[in-house]
Amino acid sequence: MLCERCHKNEATVHTVQVVNGEKTEHYYCEHCARESGVDNPISFQDIFQGLLNFGSPVQGEFSNPYRSQSAKCPSCGMTYDEFRRNGKFGCSSCYEAFDPYIGSTLKSIHGDNAHKGKVPQRNGGPMLKKHELEDLKRRLVDAISKEEYEEAAVLRDRIRALEGDEKHE
Repeated sequence: MLCERCHKNEATVHTVQVVNGEKTEHYYCEHCARESGVDNPISFQDIFQGLLNFGSPVQGEFSNPYRSQSAKCPSCGMTYDEFRRNGKFGCSSCYEAFDPYIGSTLKSIHGDNAHKGKVPQRNGGPMLKKHELEDLKRRLVDAISKEEYEEAAVLRDRIRALEGDEKHE
């Protein structure tokens, strides 16, 4: 999308203004945004850093500064403090290495700590069935732990039906 002011550069700044319940959106390049008086545009990285409380001590069990300084990714060698400073992981192993510090925040943002991936539109049936079985088994354990036996019986029967379908394929 081109800047709505100069119509030359790519728009990288998006502003939203709500006045008397009326919403107005504008798309500017960085140069035009500065000239228009748009101060301190907020990036996604700024929002993410705010959610993880970067720059402030981590609360709770892991607030010991010596513990967080010693946390280091075994694959890429990035420390937790480096991650807090730049807001980016060094590699995929950083998720596991820093999970004690960021796990609950990521779960609140994404709804889960584990990436499940996307299912292909074509030929995704077996994968969808596998995901459904995993979900049903998790729900079954949860229902049993809460002593919701009627719900557990329904879930058990659904699991058996899906597993029976797999055997016939």
